Amino acid sequence: MKNKKYLMLVVGLVCSPAMYGATPSINELNSCLALVEFVDTKLNDFAANYAVADMAIVHSGLSAYKHYLQQDVITPKLLSMYGGSKPKAKLMQRLFDRQKATFFKHLTERYSERKLFTEYAAAINSCRANTRIKPEVAKSLNTALDRMILMAKKTN
Repeated sequence: MKNKKYLMLVVGLVCSPAMYGATPSINELNSCLALVEFVDTKLNDFAANYAVADMAIVHSGLSAYKHYLQQDVITPKLLSMYGGSKPKAKLMQRLFDRQKATFFKHLTERYSERKLFTEYAAAINSCRANTRIKPEVAKSLNTALDRMILMAKKTN
């Protein structure tokens, strides 16, 4: 019961209307990053079912977005929150990184392959709507999300 409540909290946070605000919180951004990392990792479990080119496109787009979130959004925001103190910012990032293991476990238990491609594409798209993304990252991510939807249709 406790695990289910935690999962609902995390997924709710990622998909919440608050995510549509002008400035997402550091927790919302880290939840988005964890979601993208989970999906990118989970794709490998289904690699045998899809074309290598499709998998490469999705991995490329998700990787570009992960890098953008961490390097261009989260790290600078943490530094700003802690007055430029790199040790404090790193400590906070390490705390969130530890929470990712639990997040991944709950998502793995909850979602099947089909949901991975449809619901996660929608959730990642919602995350993307909350930050200004460099055009090259946006293009790569859009292509990846579109490909995920096509891959989901192929499995139906």
